[in-house]
Amino acid sequence: MIQRKQTLFLLFAVIAIAICLFLPVASIAAKTMGGDTMVYNLGVVGEAGMRISTTCVPLFLLLAVSAIIALVNIFLYKNLKLQKSLCSLAMLFAGLWYVDYIVMFMGLIPVPEAEGTMKFQFAACLPLVAII
Repeated sequence: MIQRKQTLFLLFAVIAIAICLFLPVASIAAKTMGGDTMVYNLGVVGEAGMRISTTCVPLFLLLAVSAIIALVNIFLYKNLKLQKSLCSLAMLFAGLWYVDYIVMFMGLIPVPEAEGTMKFQFAACLPLVAII
């Protein structure tokens, strides 16, 4: 099972997505006095502490579904056709994560817990690693 190349790639994708779920994907530099606010896939961490944000929950759900599909896909090594279909579905969810992230980054869906300039963080690259 683990000796196949696609299984190792799927395992690497699951690990990359899991790391992305726990690291900040963006930071928001405050317009006024105060520290930066870190944006995670599930919420926002600022001076007031961690808050679950309705703006960030879709990011979490898309990545979680992608990780679950990729993890289940590891054990479907006997059915290559189904494995290819599920890989495409996991890649679709990771791509939709980027669509939601860019929409949030451009300010079309504002993060109500913080105002300011949004900056990328390293973890935003990890779903792309999982797609590749």
